[in-house]
Amino acid sequence: MGGPGPGTNGSPVPEQARFCARCDGPVGRGRGGRPGPERGTCPWCGAAYDVRPDLAVDAEVTGGAGERYRVRAPLARGARGWSYTATRTSDGALVVLGRLEGPDGPAAGALAVEETEVLLALDVPGLVRARDVVRADGRDGPVRLLVLDHVPGEPLSAHRPCPPAEALDAVLGAVGPIAALHRHGLLHADLNPSNLLRGPGGITVLDLGSVRRVEDRHSDVWATTGFVAPEIHPGGPGPSVASEVFALGRTVAVLVAEFDHLRHHALRLPDPAAHPVLRDDPGLVALLARATDVDPARRHRSVEAFAEEARRVRAGYDGPDTTDTAGTDRYTARPGDCGVGVGVGAGADPEDGPTRRGGSRPVGAARDTRDARGAAIP
Repeated sequence: MGGPGPGTNGSPVPEQARFCARCDGPVGRGRGGRPGPERGTCPWCGAAYDVRPDLAVDAEVTGGAGERYRVRAPLARGARGWSYTATRTSDGALVVLGRLEGPDGPAAGALAVEETEVLLALDVPGLVRARDVVRADGRDGPVRLLVLDHVPGEPLSAHRPCPPAEALDAVLGAVGPIAALHRHGLLHADLNPSNLLRGPGGITVLDLGSVRRVEDRHSDVWATTGFVAPEIHPGGPGPSVASEVFALGRTVAVLVAEFDHLRHHALRLPDPAAHPVLRDDPGLVALLARATDVDPARRHRSVEAFAEEARRVRAGYDGPDTTDTAGTDRYTARPGDCGVGVGVGAGADPEDGPTRRGGSRPVGAARDTRDARGAAIP
């Protein structure tokens, strides 16, 4: 006897979070007290849309070595589609299945698929562990998903704004795993507050679906509006270590100050005079201004160099910082097997929506399950 079909389980995506993946227009909105449809045709560009999860609850999927996983529930809908919580059938461990493909098919996620073997071999403290790759029959055809450890905690986006010392501590905790990725010739390529999780053991860097090689200048970029460096937009050289520094600087800024980081200030900091937390700390402003400079050459040369200046700024605040007497980060806990997993979850900031930069692909932006505000990077 067949079970429920893909997309029939799980809470629906809120209407205010439904946007067309091609033109970014609102879709699936109700009128006259009637609920909006979860699938249909975009009234703005005519593209088909479907915001339902494409895997059913209780569906079983198989990994590369024959390991099987049972889908528990949809977790989040991001740029490449849905991610899910699942149970590994061999031992009952809770995992996350993160989508490796985008809404335009396998080519949209090729950058992540190409790096899968490298990711599976990494065991970096503070970086969510990738365990396996699964293939499944989704509602609209085959899908590939990366199996990740399920990590306890909450994303930084769930508690903002926060004091500068807290924001600096958190971002400093992410520098170690990010630097380790760079040493392996990889970029995370989607650093933002929703992908940094604070748990019992410290900070864990989440969501490896956008990871790419440092030298890759051709694959699509899946990134998050408000944290995308200018050089990643059309005509620029694309992601680099400098764009990771930019994203860290933006993350600190968004954590400490309330400003329109998605539109009016998507590429620049707000006026410090309008924000006491910035007005009263020129050292913090100088750190953020350098990290988010429009010219990549004027930014910190590495995430470690960014951290060095950030620690000096952090030392100006009361309370413990994130370094021990040897000057190394303390927030380097290894991911666990339970809790909140990848990227944007239930506690994520509703404004942290993913965006895409691709070669000749249609303009569009996929959305998170909350009221995200993204912008396409064609």
